[in-house]
Amino acid sequence: MQAIRTRYHGPTNTRGSRILAKCEAGTFSMPYNHALGIWENHATAAAILFERLSWGKPYAGGCFGNDYYWTAVIINEAWNDTLARDYTKREKEAA
Repeated sequence: MQAIRTRYHGPTNTRGSRILAKCEAGTFSMPYNHALGIWENHATAAAILFERLSWGKPYAGGCFGNDYYWTAVIINEAWNDTLARDYTKREKEAA
């Protein structure tokens, strides 16, 4: 699985400001929507690229510097339950 990087690109003489979503599998560029916040613009670009690449959901993202990075999240309920059970057991033993 690859991560998607989203980056803001300011306006030029020929193009308005935009968000570019990029990974090795492909790219997607969308105009910056000033009605949305920064996070929402980046999340929207990543969501559209995830959809176009058929990578599925859910996914999570975070910011590092001026870039945002997004990756798919694999949820395994049995594994999560085991982690929670082990943590609770350790907390009770420590008390």
